[in-house]
Amino acid sequence: MGEIVTFPSNGHQASGYLAKPEGSGPALIVIQEWWGLNDNIKTIADRFAEAGFVALAPDLYHGEVTSAPDEAKRLAMNLQLEQA
Repeated sequence: MGEIVTFPSNGHQASGYLAKPEGSGPALIVIQEWWGLNDNIKTIADRFAEAGFVALAPDLYHGEVTSAPDEAKRLAMNLQLEQA
């Protein structure tokens, strides 16, 4: 349902998964878990769109996704909070 989009953020370009309902609706931000912008987060955004919301899930790890706890911890610890 959704698509990967780019948008301006803090003077740079960021990307994320954007899911939109038919027509228009209120918007919300879906924050990823420490695994990254994985299929589960995209599905959650799609479900919000099905309920009438515009849902954006920013890709805080810039394309990196994992299912390994140690790697997820590394990604979370390296997250630049000021930029996120």
